[in-house]
Amino acid sequence: MNRETSRPEGDAAPADETGEILARAIEFHREGRLQEAEAGYREVLRRRPQEPTSLHMLGVLAYQAGRYDRSIALIEQARRHAPGDAGLHTNLGSALQAAGRLDEAVASYQRALGINPDFALACNNLGNALRLQGRMDESVAAFRRALEIDPGYTDAWVNLAVTEQAREQPEEAARCYQRALELDPAHGPARHMLAALRGEQTRAAPAEHVAHLFDEYASRFDRHLVDTLGYSMPALLRAEIDRLTDAAAEFDNAIDLGCGTGLAGVAFRPLVRRLSGVDLSARMIDKARERGVYDHLRTGDIVSALQETDESYDLFLCADVFPYIGDVEPLFSALGARSRDNALFAFSTEHQKEGDYRLRPTGRYAHAPDYLRKMAGEHGFEVRSLRTENLRKHRERWIEGDLVVLQYRG
Repeated sequence: MNRETSRPEGDAAPADETGEILARAIEFHREGRLQEAEAGYREVLRRRPQEPTSLHMLGVLAYQAGRYDRSIALIEQARRHAPGDAGLHTNLGSALQAAGRLDEAVASYQRALGINPDFALACNNLGNALRLQGRMDESVAAFRRALEIDPGYTDAWVNLAVTEQAREQPEEAARCYQRALELDPAHGPARHMLAALRGEQTRAAPAEHVAHLFDEYASRFDRHLVDTLGYSMPALLRAEIDRLTDAAAEFDNAIDLGCGTGLAGVAFRPLVRRLSGVDLSARMIDKARERGVYDHLRTGDIVSALQETDESYDLFLCADVFPYIGDVEPLFSALGARSRDNALFAFSTEHQKEGDYRLRPTGRYAHAPDYLRKMAGEHGFEVRSLRTENLRKHRERWIEGDLVVLQYRG
């Protein structure tokens, strides 16, 4: 998960008025005062049009805003004037990776390490890119090199754990998550995944875990989910709604909870007058916006989104979101408060035969049909349809899931 960027030291600027402007801009950037930082970088470039640090840091700002093509263009322009800057090559790699250009990202990280072999951030980011390419052994080697350089690098321990889990090495993954928690006891994603590997129960995946997971996944989400994992839940939910309504359904106001890149939005747009979407991942929201099927999009938690709106809805969609929520009572409570009479709620979840819900070693939750029926009944919903389908593949095996349509009766 490439959350960090490399920034130049403040004293790298020349000791003159332009250098002072650049130093202040870098300090504004560190403080999160991004508009002031951008104004400073642009003023430096007005005075010195090819000044590489300002070009580089404008590229970092573009990356932080999700404008990856713009980020790549700016950092590449800076690179032509400062080819020996390892941090610049690392940040270019992050932008290329976010844009889905993994081969180029790997090459950029490797160039950074050619300049500075002891650059732990570049090793960590290289490990993430290699994992996304399926080059697991090389990914492990990159993370281990990062930890050799900096044994206290918490994110590298977490990323190594993710890769070890993908290699089906759960004991080693658990050891790495445990080490991350020793370094940072408040690290929510590490705590969640360690609980999953140990068979412990939790109520929901931490929001930062889900956001980071899908931010990293966004550039290849549709292709991987549909082509590799055989995912077709939006089409199945649409077919079920058509079946229940004799293909005559029309909805006034719908909301896609956990909209991702907008696959469900595409499937349901022809049926709705107004369609909103909400997702924890800002990069997923960017992808959804590109589709042009939503009237309104919001980054954030789905329960908070329902609690904070004054709108009511006659259709709720929630495709492949329940696997990140164990206890769904808060969601059902929020849904009931925002439902119009006879509103439909269509969702999917991974199947569990009995009990309520369970956190699986994958870090995803499964729910029992009886638990879903109980939640529905307690919050004014009637079960219109509940059937088990193949949800998606995991390591070439189909995962059973439940496709559910409820109707609000008040």
